[in-house]
Amino acid sequence: MKAYVQKVSHSQESSFVYRVKSDPRFARGWHYHPEFELTWIQASQGRRFVGDSIENYRRGDLVLLGPNLPHTWTSEPRTSQRAPELHRAIVIQFGKSFLGDRFFESPEFEGVAKLLDRAGRGLRILGPTHHRVSEKMLRMRKQDRFERLMQLLGILETLAEGRRDVRPICRTSVGEAPLHGTRCRIDRIFAWLNEHYTGPINQGELARQVGLSPAGFSRFFRRATGTTFVQSVGELRISHACNLLIDTEHSILEVSLRSGFNNLSNFNRRFLLLKGMTPREYRRRHRGIPDRRS
Repeated sequence: MKAYVQKVSHSQESSFVYRVKSDPRFARGWHYHPEFELTWIQASQGRRFVGDSIENYRRGDLVLLGPNLPHTWTSEPRTSQRAPELHRAIVIQFGKSFLGDRFFESPEFEGVAKLLDRAGRGLRILGPTHHRVSEKMLRMRKQDRFERLMQLLGILETLAEGRRDVRPICRTSVGEAPLHGTRCRIDRIFAWLNEHYTGPINQGELARQVGLSPAGFSRFFRRATGTTFVQSVGELRISHACNLLIDTEHSILEVSLRSGFNNLSNFNRRFLLLKGMTPREYRRRHRGIPDRRS
């Protein structure tokens, strides 16, 4: 996945972007921009890539991303009747100084300023705060320009007040755009991984493709992403397994094999480590199936 600079454009009639996306699939390339971005998934499922984080997303996913934080949402092909035919989301993008260079430095916005600082790691919004913010975002569709602006400020204040419902997504913060050389190399690595993560992985061969020794590759990957190569491959595979568990009737063994794990015990161990539960329990909980063992 190549992380490219996205130019966020808005009309002269508004100081920020509010748009409703509706597409057959979400497949925008890995990109970044100097604006903050608040995205609420109304109908879609797949994988969310944000900085050093790879996670599943589904309907209701609500996140706030800071400036220059590489990200993308990649929707899954339909594997069941539950999967949406159209993928929909509401997206708000705004610059830190869209209301003036020192607007958020005023005492009244102290909490909002702290929230925006935390957004460098990406923030996932949960609980009652999720409900309040998503309702405000939906209401903005029918509002005029001034009402939308006031609603956006209200959303930021709601997020600042709901600190317990706002969780970081990434392990590390991104404060500025990645250097061009680093970005091009990591782009090549992610592009290769996105196509081959369910098959055999030869880290040495991949290192040679990007002009690094195996040891140099490991150091480079950790510096660029904040995590190890092995951890990233594992997260991609477990993310794929989660979707198969929810949307197919494959056995646990079949899910393991289709996700790149040749050893069922290793798959179960890695799944428990990353998700805090077994694959069988994950499937039961996300399908609302009662536990009959008790």
